[in-house]
Amino acid sequence: MVRTAPASASIGLRIRGDGMKYSAFISYNHRDRKTAAWLHSALETYRIPKALWGRESPLGVLGKRLPPVFQDREELAASTDLAGSVLEALEQSASLIVICTPNGRRSRWVNEEIRTFTKMGRRHRIQCLIAGGEPNASNVAGMDPELEALPPALFENGETEPLGADIRDGQDGKLNGKLKLLAGLLDVRYDELRQREAIRRQRQLTMVAAGSAAGFVVMSGLTAAAVLQRAEAIKQRDIARQKTLTAERTVEFVKSIFTVSDPSEARGASITAREVLDRGARQIEAELNDEPSVKTELSVTLGEVYMGLGLYRQGETLVRSTFKIPGRDRDAVVRQFAALGDAQSKQSDFAGAAKSYGAALAEARKPDSRSEEMIPRILVGLGEAQASNDDFASADKSVGEALRLDIARLGPDHPDVARDIETQGLSALYAGEMERAQSLYERALKIRERRQGGLHPKVAEDLNQLGTIAFFRRDGRTAEAYWRRVLAANEAVLGPMHPDLATTLNNIGRVLLERRDFAKAEASYRRSLAITLRERDETFEDLAFTFASLGLIKGATDEPAAAEALFRKALTAARIHRHRNLAPVMTDLADVLCVLGRQADAATLLREARPIMAKTYPDDPWRVAWIDNVQGGCLLKQGRLAEAQRLLGDSQKVLAKRWPIDSLYGYAVRERIRDLDSALRKSGAIL
Repeated sequence: MVRTAPASASIGLRIRGDGMKYSAFISYNHRDRKTAAWLHSALETYRIPKALWGRESPLGVLGKRLPPVFQDREELAASTDLAGSVLEALEQSASLIVICTPNGRRSRWVNEEIRTFTKMGRRHRIQCLIAGGEPNASNVAGMDPELEALPPALFENGETEPLGADIRDGQDGKLNGKLKLLAGLLDVRYDELRQREAIRRQRQLTMVAAGSAAGFVVMSGLTAAAVLQRAEAIKQRDIARQKTLTAERTVEFVKSIFTVSDPSEARGASITAREVLDRGARQIEAELNDEPSVKTELSVTLGEVYMGLGLYRQGETLVRSTFKIPGRDRDAVVRQFAALGDAQSKQSDFAGAAKSYGAALAEARKPDSRSEEMIPRILVGLGEAQASNDDFASADKSVGEALRLDIARLGPDHPDVARDIETQGLSALYAGEMERAQSLYERALKIRERRQGGLHPKVAEDLNQLGTIAFFRRDGRTAEAYWRRVLAANEAVLGPMHPDLATTLNNIGRVLLERRDFAKAEASYRRSLAITLRERDETFEDLAFTFASLGLIKGATDEPAAAEALFRKALTAARIHRHRNLAPVMTDLADVLCVLGRQADAATLLREARPIMAKTYPDDPWRVAWIDNVQGGCLLKQGRLAEAQRLLGDSQKVLAKRWPIDSLYGYAVRERIRDLDSALRKSGAIL
């Protein structure tokens, strides 16, 4: 079971038998992927208020969390139609959330997803998230129609604009926007969620931040550290004659925003890191007018801290305010434009980000600039923005220059060099250049491991990505090697029974199974099963893969009764969750039933599996061919040689294109052809 999209546990949520697998499907253009990623995380991490637990909703009976949210559909890049996995996800999603921007409005896939969801009779379960452009711009006189944010599919057949939220500047904001969408998903009043969220936040603030000024400093430690680190960085830079004075003044200012004039003022107060930042921003605005260098440095730094807390709009606003400060030196201007580019990129304004990074680069390259060390970082940001805008040639040029500069300045093994190479790999992935992406990630991985150790988070990310790339390139041994390294790292950090290990163990088991290494494959799957069953029951949806894989092993090792029992468990889980493995499980169970002499039951399953398989896997013809091959094997056991010969011969041609002769499926096909030849000889049909 290779995961290609984020998964989330729906803790405490009981879904009705007719419930949906996904609480929502996020429809978006890939240029808005950062907004989609934020929304995906915001919904899946939302903790439903306790007062709503047990309430009936369109998602079933509510518990602590929403069911998973479907986001990833990158496989459509090379497709001419909605992929089967996406159609299945739309069918199994209770709601469709459309991220509305000019990019989304022009997206073929966004419009197709809206049309498909509408045809399913769930038009009333569509919500909009306005994230850019202007809604109804094409209908307002004097407004540029290119700013239109709403996809035309929303208004086909006389439909009106769905309800939703607006997270643009000056509108709902991300928190309220999230709550509006959640109100639609849960079918509760927005005001009810908003009031409960306010109570929850107040309780959190009281628990986290009540007490004295000393407690205040502890709670805001991360913010303080970020600002103080910047102050220390300023002191170390040789930017002007007043370097020391500027640094000292910066430190004084940082101390001042953590100081209250009356110690009793802090007693019982709920003070957060956000409030510290807001206080600092107000002080900067009112003070330091005679110290432009300090004012600029601090404003940009606080803007970066806002962004680090996910407050991108506030960060951008503060950074933009620094452009009004007179008397700034060139190095401060470089930092301003670079920070502005970061803010725009985090909000998916990649065109704006590219312009800001370009301006920072131009300033950093001027003869009197002392910001040469920032040029590689700026180039990497520029490259990411360009790749996100599908300008891959420019992205490669920008990141390539950053790489050359970092190697010359830091040597070939520095983590910054690995960062540059990973960005090149990201661009290659966006461009669909899988082989090149793999090579780049491997190169970056070597640097990370040498310099940061095998347990660094970036190492695990690179290993897992490389394993997935190798698997889809049909290089199972390489995929296994990478995933075993991920497993070792996770075991060292998380322990031997952590739930995160189950997915990696399943991935390893799959590559072992496909090359018929049954003993090792079974050991990997059994361990994964033991980990999963500590927290889940046997109907957990991921076990549709695990039980089915164990069934394949038992079937291949001549234990048909044990195989049937395992396939039955897999079938139960697959039916409950309308799992994409449903048709494959039916097919493999039918194969075992034929071995056990229950051909009628097998034929019934194969008839049911065929339309499901064709719908679920429209781009994988070998899967329907596998149904024909299994059916041919059943007919062969019944002595119906002519029918068996036709089905086995036709399906063999398709399966041979996908599976080598020594693989799990290739071997099974070869054995059936041998049995057919033997039967034909015995019958005298061939000599």
